[in-house]
This record gives sequence, structure tokens and C-alpha cells, in this order.
Amino acid sequence: MKKIITIITIIIIIILLFFIKFNYKKIKMGNNISNKSADEIKEYILDINSYEANETITVESNKNTNIYVVNEQYIKDNNIFKRQILEPDNLNGISFMYDGTNLKIENSKLNLTKFYENYPYIGESEITLIDFINDYIEDEESNMSKSDEQIILETKLKNGKKYIAYKKLYINKSTGIPVKLEIKDITQKTVIYILYNEIKINNLQKEDILAFKVKELTNDI
Repeated sequence: MKKIITIITIIIIIILLFFIKFNYKKIKMGNNISNKSADEIKEYILDINSYEANETITVESNKNTNIYVVNEQYIKDNNIFKRQILEPDNLNGISFMYDGTNLKIENSKLNLTKFYENYPYIGESEITLIDFINDYIEDEESNMSKSDEQIILETKLKNGKKYIAYKKLYINKSTGIPVKLEIKDITQKTVIYILYNEIKINNLQKEDILAFKVKELTNDI
């Protein structure tokens, strides 16, 4: 009887040790970002290899405010990019896909597609996260500040325009994940506000984005 009790006790101890070790690993992994310094989090963002984000984009003009919800994907290798418009309803189904060389514009609702071969670099919209990263790296006077909950990266565009001259990215200090991006005009008024509803970093593969072959498509949107 004592032998049986001893064996059961050993088994229980082994199980407890396993769960303690497993939970410790989970806690340690969950704290990897929160334990990093602001400088380490900044470098983590500036060195992003890929991301997928659901975004709410608010565009302010003198006459009105337009709001869009989009899904955006990017892979640094070969400069692969895709953006799908989810809202408003009249634009839902329109997507832009760039494979590093060719651009595909599609309207799935109307079953229309336009394909451009050897299209120039598509990083000129100025409102993507990768655009901000490139601008921040190029600006010798870009700076970083901190609040209790956020890390803030600010940059002035090297070739800034009247309506897009400054950018400010807010990063959650505990998760290391971008929260929002503000784009300001030459008077420092926010003209574009991007809220990252959800964003996943460095877990995309080329095959996750590219779903089309290089071929001539003649339909126009």
C-alpha cells in the first residue's frame, strides 16, 4: 500500500512540475516584449519583415470626413503589398495587390480586374505603416518620446508636401504593437488618422498574399 501511495505521489509531483514549467514558459514568452526597453521596441518596429493589419482610416478635408476600413498586408522581401477595402459598402471588394513588379487592381463585386506589368514602386501612398518606417529611418531628426503607456515615434517627411508633412506613430509599451498613426499637414493639423484595430507582425509568408499569376488581363474597373 505504501509503495502504491509513493508511486502516486511521484506521478502527481511530475505532473505538477510539468505544468509549472509549461506555465513559466508561457509567462516568459508573454513578457518578452514588455521586458524590452523603449529603444528595443523601436528597433523591433523599424525592422519589421512583414505585417497584416485591419485598419480604420479617417481622412479629413476642408469639406468632409471620409472613413475607410481596410485590410493591409506587407512583406519586406520583394516589397510585396496588398490592401483590401472592407468599408464603405460601395467600395467593398476593391483590392490592390503588388508582387514587387506587377500591380493587380480588382473589383470582386463586379468581377473586373486590371493588371499592370512592370509597375513602378507602389510605396507612394504615404499612409502605410511601411511608409512611416521608411520615412522615420530617412529622417535624421526623427525622434522618440514616451508616456506611461505608449512609445511615440515622430518624423518629418524629407520631401514633405503641403498636406502630408509630419507623421506620428503610437506604440503600446507593454505589447510593442502599433496602436495608431497620425499624418499631419504643414501646419501640424491631423489630416489622416489610422487606427490599427488588429495587427500581426512578422508571421506572413509570400504565399499568404500572392494568389495570382503574371498574365494579361484586359478588363477595366
